[in-house]
Amino acid sequence: MGAPRTRPAQALHRLLAVVISAMTVGSMTNQEPSGIRCVLLASKINSSSTWISSTSPMVSDQVLVEDLGCFLKHRDPTAAYQAIKPVEIGIFATATLQVTLNILGNVSCLWVSSHNPIDCQPDFDSENRTVLSLVISKMTETQAGEYLLSVHNGTTICTVLFAVSVKRNLRKPYFRKLEDQDSVDCVSDSFPEPVMEWLFCQTLSESCRKTSLAILKREEMVQHELLGTDIWCCARNELGRECTKLFTLDLNKAPQAPLPQFFLKIGEPLLIRCKAVHKDHRFGLTWKVENKELQEGSYFEISGYQSNRTMARILFAFVSSVGRSDAGHYTCSSSEDTSRTALVTVLEKGFINASNTKEDYEIDLNEEFCFAVKLRAYPQISCTWTFSQISLPCKNSNLEDEYSISQFCDHKHQPGEYIFHAENGDAHFTKIFTLSVRRKPQVTMQVSATQVSCYSSGYPSPSWVWKKCSEDSPNCTEEATDRVWKERSRVGGTALGPWASGSTMNVSQRERGFWFECCAHNSVGSSCQRFLNSPEAISVIQDNNSFYATIGFCLPFIAVLLLVISHKFKKQLRYESQLQMIQMTGPADNEYFYIDFREFEYDLKWEFPRENLEFGRVLGSGAFGKVVNATAYGISKTGVSIQVAVKMLKEKPDSSEKEALMSELKMMTHIGSHENIVNLLGACTLSGPIYLIFEYCCYGDLLNYLRSKREKFHRTWTEIFKQHNFSFYPRLHLHSSTRTHDFEGVLMNDNFDLIDGIPFYSEGDPDYENRKKQDEEEDFNVLTYEDLLCFSYQVARGMEFLELKLCVHRDLAARNILVTHGKVVKICDFGLARDILNDSNYVVRGNARLPVKWMAPESLFEGIYTIKSDVWSFGILLWEIFSLGVNPYPGIQVDTSFYRLIQSGFQMDPPFYATGEVYLVMQACWASDSSKRPPFSQLTSFLGCQLANAEAEVYQNMDSCISKQASGYQNRLSGPCLSPASG
Repeated sequence: MGAPRTRPAQALHRLLAVVISAMTVGSMTNQEPSGIRCVLLASKINSSSTWISSTSPMVSDQVLVEDLGCFLKHRDPTAAYQAIKPVEIGIFATATLQVTLNILGNVSCLWVSSHNPIDCQPDFDSENRTVLSLVISKMTETQAGEYLLSVHNGTTICTVLFAVSVKRNLRKPYFRKLEDQDSVDCVSDSFPEPVMEWLFCQTLSESCRKTSLAILKREEMVQHELLGTDIWCCARNELGRECTKLFTLDLNKAPQAPLPQFFLKIGEPLLIRCKAVHKDHRFGLTWKVENKELQEGSYFEISGYQSNRTMARILFAFVSSVGRSDAGHYTCSSSEDTSRTALVTVLEKGFINASNTKEDYEIDLNEEFCFAVKLRAYPQISCTWTFSQISLPCKNSNLEDEYSISQFCDHKHQPGEYIFHAENGDAHFTKIFTLSVRRKPQVTMQVSATQVSCYSSGYPSPSWVWKKCSEDSPNCTEEATDRVWKERSRVGGTALGPWASGSTMNVSQRERGFWFECCAHNSVGSSCQRFLNSPEAISVIQDNNSFYATIGFCLPFIAVLLLVISHKFKKQLRYESQLQMIQMTGPADNEYFYIDFREFEYDLKWEFPRENLEFGRVLGSGAFGKVVNATAYGISKTGVSIQVAVKMLKEKPDSSEKEALMSELKMMTHIGSHENIVNLLGACTLSGPIYLIFEYCCYGDLLNYLRSKREKFHRTWTEIFKQHNFSFYPRLHLHSSTRTHDFEGVLMNDNFDLIDGIPFYSEGDPDYENRKKQDEEEDFNVLTYEDLLCFSYQVARGMEFLELKLCVHRDLAARNILVTHGKVVKICDFGLARDILNDSNYVVRGNARLPVKWMAPESLFEGIYTIKSDVWSFGILLWEIFSLGVNPYPGIQVDTSFYRLIQSGFQMDPPFYATGEVYLVMQACWASDSSKRPPFSQLTSFLGCQLANAEAEVYQNMDSCISKQASGYQNRLSGPCLSPASG
C-alpha cells in the first residue's frame, strides 16, 4: 500500500473531481491539445545584492524564463499532463506559472491549489495560442504544494499539474536524542536539503576543525566528540549556512548573569548538556527541574578520561516533545557542591521582539552607513529589506546576548524609505527607516520673454537669492527681492528628499542689457547661474561648466512634468467613502449631487476613549489606510468588552484624507443603524489619529466565505440528513422554532436589546443562551440553497434601508459584504483598506480604478451613480452568491470587447445554483433602462417570499408540529410572492 495522502492533497483531488465532473458531465473525449508548454516566469535578482543602476538599489536583473516541460500521464485521467521539472520559488518572491497550448473554441479554465480554487483568465499570444497564467505573489511556505490547471472548451479537457516548493533561508539546526541510543543527532528541515557539519570551537570566527557527518562514525562522536567544550552543528546549502551551538551548562565555569534562557515551542525536542571535569573520577551529576529530580529515562550520561587524566562527565537532559509542564528552571548539580541553572521557556507560538519606532537618518554623500535592526526572536526569522517596491532577503548575525542583528549597507546613498520586514510563521515585524542624503544644490535655468525660473535638487532644501547687476559692471551685488516667487515640492514622493525647489523672477523689456543671477544655498554648499536679458538672444552662463548649460533647459521641463504627474496621480487617488448620500435627484435620474458633510457638526456623544481600545491583527490594508481588529472595553455596556473593527487612515494622512474620514463619520451618524449594515459604534477624534469603530464580523467577507464552503454545499437539508444518516435531524428539530422566530422577528420588527439600534449579546446577558442556540447551525459547517436565499434577502434589506436614506453604495459586491454569527450578513464600506492597485477586480478606466464588472452601463460610460445603479450591482452580487463566489463574466477579459458586450445588452447565463425565479430577479436588475429596474423594497419582498417557501419545504420534512409552525409563519409574511418585474 502506498503512503496515505495528506489532507491538502485529499482536498485537491476532491475539488478536482467536482470540477471535472461538472465540466465534462461524466464524459471525456480522446482529443488532446497539441504544442503544450509549461513555463515558470520569475524575477531574477542580482545575487551580489548590489545596485544595478543609480536609481534603484534592488532592481530585477532580468526575468527568468524556465521551460518546465510537460509530459502526458496516460494512467491518471485527473492529471493528464504534469510539469517535468519541480517549481522552486524563493521565499517572499513572486513567480508566474504559465501554460501555453493550441486549443480551439472558447476556453474555460480553473486553477486549483491545495486550499482553494483560483479564478483563471485566458489570454492569447501573438500566434493566437491560448495562454493561461497564475501569479503567485510573495511566496510563503503555506503556499507550497500542488497546483493544478483544468482547461475545457466544450469538447476537450486537459489538466496540468505543477509541484511547487519554497526555497527559503536555511532553518537553524536543532539537536535531539536518537531513539534507543545514547547519542545526539542534528537536524535542519530546510529546502534544498542541506549538508550537515559538526564543528568544535569556541566561536565560529575561529579556525574550526570540521568533521562531516558523512565520514564521522557515531561511536567516535559519542565517546570523544560529545565530551568537547564547545559543539556546533551547521547546515549548508546553496542559500547559505546556519549554525547552532549545543546548549551547555559548564560547572567548571563561573555562573552567567543574567540566567541563560532556552526557548522552545510546544512539540519541539529539548536537549541540554551539563558538563563537569574533576580529578576525582568518583563525582556524579544530577538534573533537577523546579527542584524535582528528573525521572529515569529523561537523561543519559557519557564520560571519559582526558589527556591530563582528569575525568569529564556529560549528563544530557532531554524531552522528545515538550509541553507546558516541561518549562521551568533546569539545574545541574555536581556532588562536588557546584551547580548551574538555565530557564527553559515553552511557548505556544513564536515571537519577535524589537523596537518598532520609525527612525530617520541624514548622511553625507560619501558617508559610510548601514541600517541595522537588533531583535530577539524564536523561531528563526525570514526577513527582507525593501526599497522602491523591490525586496531582497537579508542576513542575520548572532550576538552574544541571544539577540541577532540584521544590517543593510548597500543603499548607494539613495534617499527614501527602507522597510525591514521579518516573520517566523507565528509573528511578523515591520520597521521603516527614512534616509536623507545631504547634497549640494545644482541649479538649472529656464528663460522666457517675461520670466526666468531656476530649479535645484538637493538636501536640505535650498534657499534662493536673486541679484541684479548694473549695466556698467558684471559683478552682481544688488539683491532683487520683489517680483520673485518660490515653490518647493518633493520629487518622487520620497520622504525627506531629494527636494526639488524652484524660484521664478519676472523681467521686463526695460531691463534689457542687465545681468541677473540666481543662487541656491544649503548647509552643504551653493550653486549659481547667470543670464543676460538681451533683445537679440538670451544667454545663459553657468559658474560651473558648459555641460550644465546644455541640460539646464531640459531638466526644468522634466521636473515640472514630474510635479504635474505626481499631483494628478495623488488627486485621482484621493480618498472618499464608497457610501454617499444623494441630496437631490432629477426626473431623468441623472441630476443629482452628494451631500457635503464637511460643514455638518460632529456629535460628541459618539466619542469613545481611545485608551479603551486594545488593538489586534490587521484585517485589511490599502493605499489610504487599514482596518484593525480590536477589543473595545465598555463600548456596549459598562464592564463588557466586545470585538470591534477600527477603521483608520495611513500613518501620515494629508488634510483632505482626514476631512474625508470625518465626513464619513458624520454621514454614518446621520444614517443610523440597521442589522444588515456594518454599524458605527463610536469614534476617536480627539488627541490623536481619527478612528472609526464598527461592528466586527468574525467570518470575513462573503466572497471568501462562499468559496470556502463550496465542498460543504447541499441544495436541501434532506441531502444533509441522508448524507449524515439523519444525525443532524434532532439538533435542527430542537432549535427550528428559535430560527423561525428569529427570522420572523426581523420581518415583523420584534424587540431586541439594542444599543443605538444594534443587538448585543455577552455571556452575562440572559439572551446569550438564545443566541448560542441560534448559532448552532453553524456547527454543521454546511451551506444550503436556503442560506444563499437568506444572504440575498439580507443584503436586499440592508440596501432597502440605504435606499430610504437616499444612500448609494457604488461598489456593491460580495467582497464588500461581511458575514458574522448566525449567518448574518452586513453591507460594509471598507474601501480605504482595499488595495485597488493590485486587485484585478479594479480596472483602470480613464483617471480611476473601477470595479467595471459590477457597474451599471450609466455608471461605466457616463459616471452616473444612483440607487438604480446599485440595483444593477445587486444583480451581479446575486450571480456571485448563486455561483458560490465565481468571478462575474467568467472567461471574459475586461477590454474593448467587454464594453461593447455591455452596451449591446449582453447578460450572463444563470449561475449553477440559481433557480429560474432567482435568475429572473437578476435579469430584472440588469435592465438597460434604469427606470425599469425594481426598487430594493420590491426585491426584499420577493426574496423574502422565496426564502419563506424554502423554509417551509424544510419543515415539511419534519414532524407535523414543526410543519404547522412553518406554515403559520409563511402566512404571516407580507403577502403573496411578487414577480421582480411587477409593480
